[in-house]
Amino acid sequence: MANSHTKASAKGDGKELTVSSTTTDCPILPIEQIERLQKIVPHRVEWVFEQTNAESEYRRTENRRVNTLVFIERTAGLLFALIVALSGLAAAAYCASLGREVTASVLGGTTLVGMVTAFIVAKKN
Repeated sequence: MANSHTKASAKGDGKELTVSSTTTDCPILPIEQIERLQKIVPHRVEWVFEQTNAESEYRRTENRRVNTLVFIERTAGLLFALIVALSGLAAAAYCASLGREVTASVLGGTTLVGMVTAFIVAKKN
């Protein structure tokens, strides 16, 4: 949880001005601000908690949705990679059965090298 507090004060001519700012990634306000809100507008504290609850629920739902979509994307990528690899190797086997050994070697080799390279580059990124 990241918090950033900034406070500035100025005094002059018997007057004082203090400004403070708090930035946080916490889903709920700091307790000091809730206490101040309770003193100023008591009925709004419950509203703040309701809004915090709604925002938290939205964040959880969105996180779940993104994780599901990432899983689907990765699974589909692996499935299509398998289809491409098997197609390339099947084409190489077919060419070899026709007596085209050089074509089969090139096709099979490039299929395997291409797939291995793609997976290694994907792992690094």
